[in-house]
Amino acid sequence: MPKALRSAAEAAGFGVAAALAASVFWSGPVRHGVFLGLAAAWLGSSASAAWLFWAKGVSLRAFWGAFGGGMALRAAVLAALAAVVWKAPASEAAAVLVSYAVGVAVMLLIEYRQIKL
Repeated sequence: MPKALRSAAEAAGFGVAAALAASVFWSGPVRHGVFLGLAAAWLGSSASAAWLFWAKGVSLRAFWGAFGGGMALRAAVLAALAAVVWKAPASEAAAVLVSYAVGVAVMLLIEYRQIKL
């Protein structure tokens, strides 16, 4: 299995486990917010990691371009999530944004451990 797919699958495993744990503790809009934040975190981190895996094989310059582009992508996803929950109840908005921030940090650690310069 290619490294990008394997790392995305491992990050998805964390996301599913975190979502299941969240469903034990929360319900309603908060649970929905956690699920949305974790799904967005997985999409953003996996796209960023795949971009890095690809760029690593091209050149060091492409790698650092993909690194910066991945940071911009994750910031854009955060901004989009903030716009989506702008008028949502505070508890749901907090659940989305916190689960995204924590989810993307953990998922990136999971995925990036396989990228070596």
